[in-house]
Amino acid sequence: MSKSKLVSSAALALLIAALIAVFAKPMMVEERLISMAAHDQFGHHPELLEQPLPIQALLLDYRTDSLLWLKTLSALHVYPEHTPMLLELFGEEPEFRRALRAQGENLIPPVMHFYRNSVTTIEVLNRIAGGEASLSPAQRAWYAVNFVNKEGDDFTGQFRVAPDGRIEWIWTERITEGIAQFFTSGIRTLETRYRTDQELRASDFGWAAVDAVIIGSAVKFLKAGRVATNTARSASVTTRTASYSARLARAGQMASAVVSNAKWPALIALAYVTVKHPAILNDLFAGVASVIGVPAWMVQLPGWFLVLLPLLVGLSWLARAVHRIVPVRRS
Repeated sequence: MSKSKLVSSAALALLIAALIAVFAKPMMVEERLISMAAHDQFGHHPELLEQPLPIQALLLDYRTDSLLWLKTLSALHVYPEHTPMLLELFGEEPEFRRALRAQGENLIPPVMHFYRNSVTTIEVLNRIAGGEASLSPAQRAWYAVNFVNKEGDDFTGQFRVAPDGRIEWIWTERITEGIAQFFTSGIRTLETRYRTDQELRASDFGWAAVDAVIIGSAVKFLKAGRVATNTARSASVTTRTASYSARLARAGQMASAVVSNAKWPALIALAYVTVKHPAILNDLFAGVASVIGVPAWMVQLPGWFLVLLPLLVGLSWLARAVHRIVPVRRS
């Protein structure tokens, strides 16, 4: 190849790299893989792809339980405004999954009613038990979830949805028994789980984190990546490097699941998915930039240039070879 053509290819590669760096919005690798898996799994349900990414990750987990999956789709269809909010609040909790699996869309009205309205009897018993002055909407909703698990249809059957969307509780004798245990166990357990999630430290996300995330759970995979990213920002370069390396190892394992072959080595699976979806390469460059502590474009620009230049040179050589061969065949 002549020097002028090499310079032209380099200039074109640099231009394309600059355009990608400016206009392509990078994502966390974990988010990109979850989004890809969701597009692959929810092809027959495009409305699910409009849900926030954490909800998509949760729905990916739900697909392993066919009955829970179908009941969740039904709830989303009947109550498209309320169901995503409750999934975001309680979707990871076994108690909520059990209630949703048993009751489907019938679970939504009582939980939303408790979320929106203060229940006098519950508030009084909460004060007697030495709880907070008043329960939060999420605490009241969590109480309803536990009560559904205990009473089943006897409880969900007390609620009706009016034509204007109002939820009415029609049973006059609202609370009968078994209330205190929900405050001494269920709600407290939920609060503890959330607080624990917020107290993770950057040092918790080194190489050991590779084994800490269950690949079968898209929610845990997504959450671990986000927490690792946030906690590593103020850490040293060494800690950020270890954290990012662990994240890439987890991403490789998730990539194996994406290509439906969990036996693939993690990095090979990630490389294969990256070739099929080059946007991941942009995310990887941005991740390296975050480890080094520089703006994303400072890694994206040279990274894409080094990827594109050999590709353009190879295409140029192939075009010349074809141009030489085609006239011979025509003759």
